[in-house]
Amino acid sequence: MGEFIETYRGEALAWEADELGHMNMRYYFARVAQARANFFIHLGLAGVFKTTSFSTLVPIRQHIKYHKEMRPGEGMSAKTAILQLRKTEIVLVHIISKTPEIVSATIVETLKHISRRTGEPFAWPKRVRERTFLYQCEMPEVAMARNIDVNEKLGTPSTAIADQLGLPVIGRGMFAPDECDAMGWVSKSAIIGRVSDSVQHLKTAWPDLDFHSDEGMSGALLEAQAVHRNRPKAGDCYEIRSGLRRANTHVRELCHWILDPVSGKCWTTFIGVGCRFNLRTRRLVKVDDDVLTLLHSGAVKGLMP
Repeated sequence: MGEFIETYRGEALAWEADELGHMNMRYYFARVAQARANFFIHLGLAGVFKTTSFSTLVPIRQHIKYHKEMRPGEGMSAKTAILQLRKTEIVLVHIISKTPEIVSATIVETLKHISRRTGEPFAWPKRVRERTFLYQCEMPEVAMARNIDVNEKLGTPSTAIADQLGLPVIGRGMFAPDECDAMGWVSKSAIIGRVSDSVQHLKTAWPDLDFHSDEGMSGALLEAQAVHRNRPKAGDCYEIRSGLRRANTHVRELCHWILDPVSGKCWTTFIGVGCRFNLRTRRLVKVDDDVLTLLHSGAVKGLMP
């Protein structure tokens, strides 16, 4: 078997911190985009993210699990390995650490190799297949899903189905030119960041929280999975239709559909597992039976990612 190699080294920046005082989730995905590019140098695809490339790579599924908060000014590094190589896809695992001993987050992502001209799946060149064994590993226990069924059957989200389910709009806006990659597609970190910007508006998921108060309580994300179905470009608009799926005394699972308000098609679906979070102790806070009853009453039956 192969081994992990370092693919990113830097630090968490002050402007990347959100209201919780730690690095916002979108920047983990932004760091992984850099790690991914460095990793493919070792597979012989150094220019795969340039506009001059015949082919490129697009994430189609990304699972993240948080372990320790990353605070502004803390150093960070990422190491990457291959879990699986398929005919036109590859599964990578990234381990993002604060120090060699302290893991901050893990991201497992499936990437599709496509033709830049047609957008169709593109078989791997021989040099990639020959080098895979150097960096292939088994799934590390630290990166395994904990609260999310990563193999769950996917639905077919659309505006029409969101209307049928009564999913509220918790966010809407437009993707800007500076959020796009070299290929002209909106980056996955920008798409995922829209969920972070809007999640407090899903009132059924947070009946026990007042995000505007000074009581020292908020909601925090513990784990998530994004499935990317279409690729928006600058100028495309979006609306986020969301619902609570389930809850227990420790966590609550939210489902977000990021939709194109023009066509009704889905850009990305996002499952997030969050918790009530004490900003002073930096710890999860369990909820009582009364809050749990409120959460259960707000759950949407039949909501699929």
